[in-house]
Amino acid sequence: MKGLTGATAGTNYGENNSLMAITRNYSGPALISAGVIAVLLGFIGKLAGLVQSFPIAVTGGLAIYLFGVVGMQGIALMQEHKVNMFVPRNLAVGAVIMVVGIGGNIGFEGGFLPISFLQGIFPNGLPAIATAAVMGILMNAIFLIFKPSTES
Repeated sequence: MKGLTGATAGTNYGENNSLMAITRNYSGPALISAGVIAVLLGFIGKLAGLVQSFPIAVTGGLAIYLFGVVGMQGIALMQEHKVNMFVPRNLAVGAVIMVVGIGGNIGFEGGFLPISFLQGIFPNGLPAIATAAVMGILMNAIFLIFKPSTES
């Protein structure tokens, strides 16, 4: 909705914000134009073939850079808001999010997911970043309900 009103991206995904930080282009109309062009280019089959011809090392390197910027922006936000990472609660939540998020898709031996409903939605396993986000939210909720006695 923000894109329709000319505002910059306000999404749960940090990729858009990282893209703006990498390119230093914060113009709403430019972002909308880029989105429209990307959608239109998606209908050109030969372009899809060209993109698929890029070596995996190239697209993987771009992904590492992009998600690295996302992670660094998260760390910068924690520093800006003076989050104390030595508080056990913050350390536990941050550690779980980081390890699960970096770990790759989450599956189980003999079939990626034990619940058949989820296997239909996620045939290759649970996406690591989404799983890390849900685990962080759940851990924060648990810590709000059951406050650790050592929390400062």
